[in-house]
Parts: sequence; structure tokens; C-alpha cells
Amino acid sequence: MAGLFVLALSTTAGCGDDDGEGGSGGSGGAGGIGVTGSGTGGSDATSTGSSGGAGPTGTGGAEPTGTGGATGSGGAEPTGTGGATGTGGAEPTGTGGATGSGGAEPTGATGSGGAEPTGATGSGGAEPTGGTGGATGSGGAAPTGSGGAEPTGTGGATGSGGAEPTGTGGATGSGGAEPTGTGGATGSGGAEPTGTGGATGSGGAEPTGTGGATGAGGAEPTGAGGAEPTGGTGGAEPTGAGGAEPTGGTGGGPSTIYGAACADHDACAGEYCMTETEWGWPSGSCASPCDPAVGACSEGGVCVDFGEGVGLCVLRCSGPDACRDGYTCSEIVDGITACTPACTDHAQCTELGMCDPFDSTCKAGEAACADGVDDEGDGLTDCADHDCDATCGPIADAACADAAAVTTTTTIEGDTSTGTSVFQASCTGGGPEQLHLFRPPAGQSGTLLVVLQSESDHGLYARTVCTNSFAEIDCKDEYAATDTRLEEEELELVVHRDEAVPIFVDAYSPDDAGPYTLDFVFSPAVCGDGIISQPEECDDRNTTSGDGCSAECTLELDDACADALPAVLGDNQGDTSTGTRLFNGTCFTRGMPEKIHTYTPPSDGTLTLALSSTTDLGLYVRTSCADEDSQIRCEDSAAAGRDERIELDVDGGAPLFIFVDTYSAADAGRYTLNLAFTPAR
Repeated sequence: MAGLFVLALSTTAGCGDDDGEGGSGGSGGAGGIGVTGSGTGGSDATSTGSSGGAGPTGTGGAEPTGTGGATGSGGAEPTGTGGATGTGGAEPTGTGGATGSGGAEPTGATGSGGAEPTGATGSGGAEPTGGTGGATGSGGAAPTGSGGAEPTGTGGATGSGGAEPTGTGGATGSGGAEPTGTGGATGSGGAEPTGTGGATGSGGAEPTGTGGATGAGGAEPTGAGGAEPTGGTGGAEPTGAGGAEPTGGTGGGPSTIYGAACADHDACAGEYCMTETEWGWPSGSCASPCDPAVGACSEGGVCVDFGEGVGLCVLRCSGPDACRDGYTCSEIVDGITACTPACTDHAQCTELGMCDPFDSTCKAGEAACADGVDDEGDGLTDCADHDCDATCGPIADAACADAAAVTTTTTIEGDTSTGTSVFQASCTGGGPEQLHLFRPPAGQSGTLLVVLQSESDHGLYARTVCTNSFAEIDCKDEYAATDTRLEEEELELVVHRDEAVPIFVDAYSPDDAGPYTLDFVFSPAVCGDGIISQPEECDDRNTTSGDGCSAECTLELDDACADALPAVLGDNQGDTSTGTRLFNGTCFTRGMPEKIHTYTPPSDGTLTLALSSTTDLGLYVRTSCADEDSQIRCEDSAAAGRDERIELDVDGGAPLFIFVDTYSAADAGRYTLNLAFTPAR
């Protein structure tokens, strides 16, 4: 199925952008100064973090407009202002007092935090909307942090910040809590699901925020963020870009839905891997299922119908350098291009180990080249498989070079068990073979009959080129030996002068290897004896060139056609016994003598031909003298002494070639050919 493409439909949008930035959840805020200092939450659609105060324990800002004071102080709600060191504003409008004092509920008392139930040393407000206070610093509610308590307060434990659900800040630092706040734990930033920032640093949390853990950056699935330990900004999986360990980075990355290398489906965002082992695609290629009838793919893909109900979105491309190593951007259909296998080196096939040069895909290949087994199931065994060329090539070359030549009619005895196992033909098995090289006597061509006899199952074949399996002339393995009869196979071959013919005797299997006899019977063709023997093209009983049949008995059709007799209207005389033997009509026996006439009609009309002779002659008509396929009529239906007639509609100015031919050699003789023409009305 790999390598078969039928386009189903072009792509539609819907996938992550290539080189896209991280998610839009917002940026992480900055951490506070000091040991547990407060920080600023990042911006978000729904909340804004406030600024942290100075060290060592920091202060948080009040809500909605309160302002923080000096070290340990914070503003009250809704509009109060902080006082001096350790002081905070009261609720609803009180102001901070002296050192160590804060606003109580509703008016607060000196030296006490405004917490519930009693607060600790420091200043702060109580829930539900308290101001600043708490133990070990300034801020909201219990247990020890500073800031407002839930639901909308500002601050958190052991530091300053807002609590859930929409507050600003978090634990051990400043920032917003879930679900939409700004900031996170142990640092600043927004929490999940859409806030900005993350834990132990700044940044957005999942699913779409910006930022990540232990650094700044976005979390999965589409945000931008950095990786541990210190991170940076950038997108996380599956489609964003992000920073890598150890220090992170910035920016978005390309889509990994299509075309990435893979070993199984789990490695692909599109949930389908065209594995090298099953598909032959180098190092595998990520894809996703699609319906060929609909053809919809995410952006960057094109739906391909692989047949048998399999439709897959593969990586679309737009140029020669758009695909990774082992692939090429090729046209699927109607100008639509995709990255398809184009391996050129075995190293590109990381699992199967072999690149098939015929279809540029990966395959397992013929693992062993001398075990008589078709290892990959492609119908080619051992050295007959081109996978074994590097191993078998030198052995085959040596066997062909060492083959003894046979030049005459003779009988040879051999034994395939002592032969090689590097050749194979279309009709034989994978057993060992022996090779013989027949070369005809000097200057002669003719017919070679080769007869094999064996007590086991052997095949017999011949080639024009010894080492080329595609140069096979003929192959015979039709019989097998029995208890009472030897196996016998025959080949009849045409051989040309000065050309050697490799003859192979091949055991069907290793168990069939054994002795045999091979008889060679050569019959030379004699040019000029009047018998057309292969490889002769003609034989006009002479060895004179220029008469249509050369001195080597090859056709000189152009010369014979040039000698065609011009025909006239009325009677034309001739004699086939003095003609050539170069042409043949479909209703005649090949090799009989003929005469050629030519006639060009003066205009469109009807041409009538009548042939009279005392012997059995006939005629046929061609539009091109030397082209057998140009024949338009052939007639030889009347007995000797009776006329043959042909009537044709003809075009003016188009020459015709009229052949008077002989049924048998004994019928060659004289004739009269009459032409009558009637112009079209």
C-alpha cells in the first residue's frame, strides 16, 4: 500500500500555527524582594496583581485603592492608608496607628492584627474583605501570611497576595490564585485555568496561561513557557514553542502533527504513525486518519486515499527542500504535493536497514544470499534478488568469465552439485547451476537445438547477456524424471555469427542437484539456397545485393520498393517467378515470390483490380510498400485459372502498392493485372 496515492480532498484549517507564539493567558508577574517578599501578579483578562513591598517580610497593597506603607505595613479596605512601621489601616475607613499597631474590626486596636479570630503581631484585615495584617509580616488571613482572605481579599499565607477565587497573590509569595487570579504558589504569577503565572516562579499555568514551573513560561497544551530548571518563555506541547533544559528559550515552534519521525502511534499528535516496518516510510512518518470521501485535514496536511479503506493526512509541501531527509516533495495529483518516501541510502532506513532503489522505500531485504530462501517474500531468492548484487555480483562475473565455450555439435556431461548458486531464471528454482557458453562456428549463423537429460528435476534456460537476468531468451522446466524415464528439456535458439549464447542448467532445488547430459545440435543457415532459415530475413537463391535481399540474406525492402513497376489503366503483364521473396500478405504463405506494382489515382474514386493467371496467384494492396500494417485488402480465394478481383474506394493523389503473390512455389508464373478507375461524382 506504501507508494500508492489517490488524492481525496485538499486541506482545511484547524491545526496549530507553524512557528506560533505561546498561549494568550498572559505573562507572569515579578517576585517580591526579600525572604518571603511579595510580588506582582501578571496581567490577565480578569485580575491584576498588586505590588509587593520591601524586605524582609514585605507588604501587600489593599483593595480596591488602598496603598501600602513602610516595612510591615499595608493599606486597609476600602480606602484607608497604611501608617508607619508595623501599622495598617482599619476597616472600613480607619488609618494605621503607631508602631506595631493596625486597624481592628471595625476600628482595630494598637498592636493587634485585624485578623479573625485575633490575628498576630503585625497589621492586617480580616475576612471576608479584610485589609492588611497577619503574623510574621503584613497581609490578610490565617495562618501566618499577610493580605486579604477569601473570597476577594488580597494576600495569602507566609507572604502577601490574593486568595481564591479571584484574589491576587498566593502562598509563600505574591500572585493570584485559581481559577482566574494572578500569581501562584512560592512566587508570582497566575494559577489555572487561565491565570498568568505558575508555581515557584512566575508565568501562566495550564491550560492556556503563560509561564511554567520553576521559571517563567507557558504550560501545556498551547501556552508559551520555559522548561526546568530555570526556564524562559515559549510554548509548551503539543504545538507551542518553548525553552529547553537547562535554561529555556523563547518563541514558538513548528507543528508536529504531520511528517515527524516516529516508531509507533503514541509518538504522533495526529495519533497515527506510518511506521517504517509496515509502510516502508524512512524512520516512520506521523500522520492522522481522514475520510477520503471528505478529505478534511488540519492545516499543513493533505488527505490521501491509500486504498482498502485507509485514508491518511500526510505532510503537505511546497518546494524541493520542504521535506526531511529520506523524503521528497512530489505531486500527488492535480498539482497538490506532499512529502513522500525518497530514500537514497540504507542509513535512512533506521529500522529495516535497506533502501529499495526501485520505489525509494525501506525494506528488510534479502538477509542471506546463499540459503535458498526468499527472505522478504518478493519472489526473488538469494542472488536473483538485487539486494544481493554486492555479494553475488563478483561470483556471477567470475562464473561467466570461466565458462568453457562450445562451438560445434557435441554432447557434454555435467553435475550441478559442483556448480554455483548465483543465477536464477523465470521457470527454475533456487538450486545450484552450471553454465555453458555456445559460440557458433566462425562467420556462421543458424539454429541451435539444446537437449537436457537428467535423473532429477533440472531446468534449462538461455540469455543474451550472461549476468543480466532480464536478458533471458527462453526457459524450459516442463518435466521431471520418473523411475522409468529421464527428464528431458529442449531449447531451440537462433544464434548469430560471432555472438556467444550463455546456456544454464539449473537444479530446481538443492536436493535435485546432480549429473546431467547436454546435447548441442547446430544447423547453420546458408544464404542463397532459397530456404529462409533463421536468422535469415530473406533468401532469393543468390548472394547478390541490391535486388531486395542482400548477400547476407537481410531484407533490402527500400530497394525492392523503389523497383516497383508503375501500373497503367488497362492490362499490365508480369511474372512472379522472377520476383522478390521479401514481402507477405495476410492471405499468403511467407517466402513465396511476388511482383510489385504502384499506382496513384488521379482523383477520388473507385479502383477495380482484376488478376488473371493460369496458376494459383493472388494480390494484396498497401498504402506503404514496406509496412505490413498498411495493408488494406488481400485476396486469394479463386482457384488457378480464375480471376481474383478487388474493388477499392481511393483518394486522389495517394499512391498505392499492388502486390501479385504466389500461393506456393509451384504456382509461380505469368499473369495479367487489369486496372479500371471510376472518378467519384
